Amino acid sequence: MEKIPCAHWQAVSKLAKLYQKDVLSAPLDPYDCLLRRDPLLEKIFALADYGVAIFDASKASYIYISESLEHMLSYRADAFRAGGLAFAFSIVHPDDVLAVVQILEKELDFLQTLPVDQRLEHRSSYDYRFRRADGTYIRVLQRNTVLALDADGRLLHRLIVLTDISHLKKDDSRILNLNTERDFGNAYTYNTVEHTIVKDNFPSKRELQVLKLLGAGRTSKQIATELAISVHTVETHRRNMLAKANVKDTSKLVSLALASGLI
Repeated sequence: MEKIPCAHWQAVSKLAKLYQKDVLSAPLDPYDCLLRRDPLLEKIFALADYGVAIFDASKASYIYISESLEHMLSYRADAFRAGGLAFAFSIVHPDDVLAVVQILEKELDFLQTLPVDQRLEHRSSYDYRFRRADGTYIRVLQRNTVLALDADGRLLHRLIVLTDISHLKKDDSRILNLNTERDFGNAYTYNTVEHTIVKDNFPSKRELQVLKLLGAGRTSKQIATELAISVHTVETHRRNMLAKANVKDTSKLVSLALASGLI
């Protein structure tokens, strides 16, 4: 089994070492740190307002569920560990099940097209609805990172980070982002009428530049100066991104971009 640090994984590793600073001669393995539900990491996950899981693709099961994820979805970790992927799908909104299945198929197909060394850099994000134990639904943004491949280069373990975005997104559109550390250009939109996934161009290279500057708090005039384009062009990019992301204001657009790791 091959492992590689990723953005989330490096953070976990650093936190583990910080927590174990008195025993640096024998640093704690990040897997062990998560699997034994380290109290410090659990508190950090809760403060960051996201749930974390590790999925074993070879067994279609979950080998780690954070306390924050239990709280978010209102199910005990044992339910996920015992029921695996079947349980997870049983609490996905019925109207979203087909979409999630097709998204997973698209994601795995994309992963297999990458050279083996780039598969360890793969990350993806998409959103759908989960049913909580009280029967209510929340919309979650799921971000995935490959943690380990098996001997044949297939997905073995993935890190899953879930964020509740119910307050940010009310519509039923879905955007699937399939990326590696080197490439942010693969975005797909799920067509809820035809039940198909089509390649999108959101965000384009220029839109991503504008989006990053919006996230940094720049005004349209400042962005225009920095990118050597007109204010009108900046506003056009902003309107187009709002329409593509199906949100009504720039703050929600930036929040979604931050949550999905685009900026």
